[in-house]
Amino acid sequence: MAIAKIKCLRVIGVKDKLFETAEVLTSSQCFEPDDPLSFHSDVRMFVPFTESNPNSDLIDSFNMALESAEIKCESVDVSKRKFNDETISEIQADVDKINEFSDKKIKLEDEISECERGMEQIKHFTELDLEIDKINECKYIKANFGKLPKDSYEKLQAYSENPFAIFFPCSTDDDYYWGLYISPATDSEDVDRIFSGLYFESSGVLDLDGTPSQYYEEQKNKLPELRRKLENLKAELNDFKKNKQSDLNYYYSYFTEEQKKYDLMAKSVTYGKSFMIVGWVPEENSEELVQKLSKIESVECRLTDGKAEMKHTPPVRLKNNFFTKAFSYFTEMYGLPSYNEFDPTPFVAITYTLLFGIMFGDVGHGIIVALVGLLMKKKKNPVGAILIPCGISGAIFGAAYGSIFGYEHLLDPVFHALFGLEEKPIEVMQPATTNMIIYVAVGIGMLLVTLAIILNIIASFKINDKEEAIFGSNGIAGLLFYVSVVAILVSQMIMGVKIANPIYIICLIILPLIMIFMKEPLGRLAMGKKEWQPESWGGYCIQSFFELFEYCLSYVTNTMSFLRVGAFVLVHAGMMEVVFTLANMSSGFGYIAIVVIGNIFVMGLEALLVCIQVLRLEFYEMFGRFYKGNGRSFTPVSLG
Repeated sequence: MAIAKIKCLRVIGVKDKLFETAEVLTSSQCFEPDDPLSFHSDVRMFVPFTESNPNSDLIDSFNMALESAEIKCESVDVSKRKFNDETISEIQADVDKINEFSDKKIKLEDEISECERGMEQIKHFTELDLEIDKINECKYIKANFGKLPKDSYEKLQAYSENPFAIFFPCSTDDDYYWGLYISPATDSEDVDRIFSGLYFESSGVLDLDGTPSQYYEEQKNKLPELRRKLENLKAELNDFKKNKQSDLNYYYSYFTEEQKKYDLMAKSVTYGKSFMIVGWVPEENSEELVQKLSKIESVECRLTDGKAEMKHTPPVRLKNNFFTKAFSYFTEMYGLPSYNEFDPTPFVAITYTLLFGIMFGDVGHGIIVALVGLLMKKKKNPVGAILIPCGISGAIFGAAYGSIFGYEHLLDPVFHALFGLEEKPIEVMQPATTNMIIYVAVGIGMLLVTLAIILNIIASFKINDKEEAIFGSNGIAGLLFYVSVVAILVSQMIMGVKIANPIYIICLIILPLIMIFMKEPLGRLAMGKKEWQPESWGGYCIQSFFELFEYCLSYVTNTMSFLRVGAFVLVHAGMMEVVFTLANMSSGFGYIAIVVIGNIFVMGLEALLVCIQVLRLEFYEMFGRFYKGNGRSFTPVSLG
């Protein structure tokens, strides 16, 4: 339940061994390359590796051929088959064959589309017994075929002074009249301008020979033959794919692995006859990888701990157990921890599960949410693995509330048999219990805010940030202030004991506030810095005053935000009470239908809202106090 330890690996060798080195690093699938130049102050002697893959053109043509033919390939083991010049000839022949299929397919699809488009355009004019080519031969008149919006057709009356602004409809649909207008060649520009203003759209009828009906029949007879040719071509292509799939998979896998090696080599630098590659490898894999590299002649390796390379921002790989692993989805959503931070995933897993259970307490609803989570997990949905423990938690707290699908007293016999109680111990809707739920919710908020501050103190000391750890609003000073104020409230409101006195207030409230106010100069002094004073005391005091006010306000708002935990307990009981009130107005099937539909509605709505609200509490009320999330993910070179 932490961040996996990582090592920085430096590999140096002669350039002749660079490809072999890249082959080992790539096949290990546990090495992430980094920029070698960033690890050296003087980079004048280094030259980036620029050699390209000799098969890059063939790879491009192969991938384009696969894409054009919509052929999917899978990764396979390429170690059992030799790649040579004969293989390259085979690949080129297959690429040419695939491109031939693709070209024919594209040509036939274009012909079919053109045929269908032509039929769609011409079908509106099939009633015209006119030879279009004869109309085109006319020197003194000009005809234009197309469609005119119906409202524009009515507006033609406004152009009655022009005797040629006449539209002859041939057919109609819901929006347009399809037809033509004819004008003398000398007046064609004026008439075209009128119809253009009326949103007339020309069709391609004038490009035809013969009558529209003849053209329509020709295309109608031509279309089945084109479709038959296309289906035959697809069948041929499928046969080719079936016979060649294993070869294509091999070519694809070989090219993918080879390109990964060259991509890795591109991350290296050379100097003279030598090369250097720098990157990151998990500690658990580091020794094995070094042993493999050491077997390559003239190649040397050096490992350093990730903590010693913090200025280079080591990548992060989370390492969690079966329970907390699912909640890394939320951690990554907020941002991965830096390598010197701690992984907050276990904290999220525990608090999210408990808060969800408290807010979603119902045995029946919890079980169903857990089952839904199980189905989602099988579908590889990351949220599914989170819903399983949350649903179980909801069922457990639902048992404490005595609620099963909104029935509040079904478990009374169980409580009587086990504990000798007449009914369930927690009656949510009773006024006394309601007040207690609110108090407990605020108490949970106080506890979790305190825990978040403690985690920030630990994290700050871990990275040697004494200023934040001691004097920050989420440091020791902030912890003293917050706990002291909480202690005053709890002792007086619950225990009836007054602990606040001048010494208590001065030492545990005013002094911590002064420490927070003077955080920067005190922090610099604690770090032993000579220049500890701010540039301007006036500007610093004004800024610190408003920041201190914001910090104090955040303590209140963060704590009060946890009221929603208790509110959702009451909301569930209230909504289910409404459902049963409506159900009791009916009987028989109506009662059952209302109860079932009501449960589904309440369960779905509450599950969504509770998931969002608990995540909000995690991110804003807790993460904001101790977690930065500025890390980057460990992404090793993979052959997949």
